[in-house]
Amino acid sequence: MKNLTIWLLAILLSGCTSFAYTNKRFVPDKTYSGRASFNIEEDRGNEKVLTLLALSGGGSRAAYFSASVMLRLQDVFEDIDLLKEIDLISSVSGGSLPAAYYCISMDPGATKGAVKSNRLWNNSTVKRLMARNYLYKWIGNWFWPTNIFKYWFTSYDRSDIMAQTFSDNLYDKRTFGNDLRFRDLNPERPYLIINATDATEQRADCSNTVRHFGEVFTFTHEDFKSQLHSNIDRYKISRAVMASAAFPAVFNYMTLRDYCNRRYVHVFDGGNSDNLGLKSLSTVIDLNRDKYKKIIVILVDSHVEAKGIDNKEYDPRSLFSYVMDMNMMDSFDSLLEANRLDLLDKFESESKNDNTMEFWHIKFDDVKDSDLRKKLNKIPTNFMISKSKDKNHLDLIDRAVNDLISKGNPKLDLIRQILAE
Repeated sequence: MKNLTIWLLAILLSGCTSFAYTNKRFVPDKTYSGRASFNIEEDRGNEKVLTLLALSGGGSRAAYFSASVMLRLQDVFEDIDLLKEIDLISSVSGGSLPAAYYCISMDPGATKGAVKSNRLWNNSTVKRLMARNYLYKWIGNWFWPTNIFKYWFTSYDRSDIMAQTFSDNLYDKRTFGNDLRFRDLNPERPYLIINATDATEQRADCSNTVRHFGEVFTFTHEDFKSQLHSNIDRYKISRAVMASAAFPAVFNYMTLRDYCNRRYVHVFDGGNSDNLGLKSLSTVIDLNRDKYKKIIVILVDSHVEAKGIDNKEYDPRSLFSYVMDMNMMDSFDSLLEANRLDLLDKFESESKNDNTMEFWHIKFDDVKDSDLRKKLNKIPTNFMISKSKDKNHLDLIDRAVNDLISKGNPKLDLIRQILAE
């Protein structure tokens, strides 16, 4: 009993910072050759075409929709696998679940042990994992004895618990656990950029560049080195995914150690700075444009219309509104929507004015069936998705994907033509 008490006290005394951050100090080595980078050194598919994929936020709705679109891109044509043409994926929040999974997985038929995860990328496995109820698993993990102690007496928080939930239930399949790190990304897969939002006060980074609150922070070699003097290769993938999906109020900030300034950088939900993942793609295009004759940008957008106030109500207040009005959430949603529309306008305008670029925006609004569109717009944003017979969200999304990704779609046919040249 005495030894146990000493052990608990030792953890308690070190708890202020022991669980606050997990990124390691940068260790100079050979030139970075990993997959978490803006700089594309190795092409997939057509070497003359830069093909980029952005996966938006939107909880499990985005995870399942994005994964289903990716799976459909594989087999929509018999003579070309469009998913194998993707050079880089930029993901946000829920879209980061399938983005990271694809990049740690292997195709059916690959040699066992070819990648550290041993995870397969196939229809049944991917859809099952993206439809899994991570919210319930997260809540259940609160009550593990070690988590109870760490939560109340150290810096270990709700985001840490969800990161471990993703690690154990989505990315890892080994009996004794294996927290995958960025060095474990499959080198045969696309480059991966996971986006979050910088919530830290204005500061100077390692090169004295001023960084501002609300900017995009990426889990890449470039941002880790320039902003943190840290190695991305040794950072856990599940923690990056969780940081990207750390929705305000529900989850806590993900904290990173700034080894340059001996301070901390705090990041959260990437949707607050860019819920589409397009800002990072702008950087990728600027850095790599001269290497290619054509650029293709495919955006999988899981956006649904904000509910808004019922126009039949003369008094929109709820019971809670007598204490605090919930119009603060409406203000938040309206600002995000304005940011989203500005980014879409930029890419659509560039595509029209630049004959070297094609932009394909895959969204629920383009589903032909109006009744299906209405049902899709009612799927909530969280990490659980309904599979009940009377409200099967998976079936709704599958129907939408079959409608949106089909032969005869002019944009899809054009992209196929460009990649086949």
